[in-house]
Amino acid sequence: MSTVVLCAPFDPITEAELQAAAAELKRPDVSTVILAVEDEGVLDAETRLCFVKRALRPYRRMHAALACDVSGVRLDDSLIDSERIVREGAFRKAAPGIRKTLAEGMRYLETAVDARCKPHRASHSRSVAALCRTLAQVHHLDSDKAWKMGMLHDLTKAWSEEEGRALLEVYAPEAVSYAPPVYHSFTCPIFLRTVMGIEDREILDAIRQHTLGDCTGPLSKILYIADKIEPTRGYDVSKETELAMKDLDAAFALVYREAEEYRERRMDG
Repeated sequence: MSTVVLCAPFDPITEAELQAAAAELKRPDVSTVILAVEDEGVLDAETRLCFVKRALRPYRRMHAALACDVSGVRLDDSLIDSERIVREGAFRKAAPGIRKTLAEGMRYLETAVDARCKPHRASHSRSVAALCRTLAQVHHLDSDKAWKMGMLHDLTKAWSEEEGRALLEVYAPEAVSYAPPVYHSFTCPIFLRTVMGIEDREILDAIRQHTLGDCTGPLSKILYIADKIEPTRGYDVSKETELAMKDLDAAFALVYREAEEYRERRMDG
């Protein structure tokens, strides 16, 4: 009986890779399979090794190691490419044992934003996330959750009108009647829930409410404010920023009023 060593970045380990490893165990001449984590990856090797160990808990005859400690065969490139798909946001394609960890954590969120947003939109998202974190800290709210919603709020912004409408017709037909530029505030929470596995109601609600301003909680107000006044917008928002640091409700009311006035000016135009 032999031991099979399969090498890959496992950045992170995916369901497809896990299935390939499990298939090796079915061979009559194989007693053990070792998944060896290669050095280079978005996350450090030790973190990826921990993910692999977590994914392998149900498998008595599969083990994890660092590739520098063992020699083996590299997984097929098509399997390794499944890691990229997960890093780009398809967390539900990760190995079952780590899906919840990816969805509830903050790892790979920036890689997903960079993959799914144009550079200027990714820069905007980072700026919104930073301001959301600052405002959450000032107002004694969950700053990690605030950063996360800021990073993800425009994740489906680049979708075409047809793509957005097709998703809404299935999951939220009542939203199809809104103007297409608003679609992303509805398609994004659906994508986060169904593809990334993110179930946090505060995050999903804040993102859904960040264009219309129908905010129901402090985190929603923070995202609405930050989206309108983050520094890369390029205009003077010192008054709004100072007020947001002191009084969230007053700042939300001001920014909402200014946004409505701007929209009316454009319509009169």
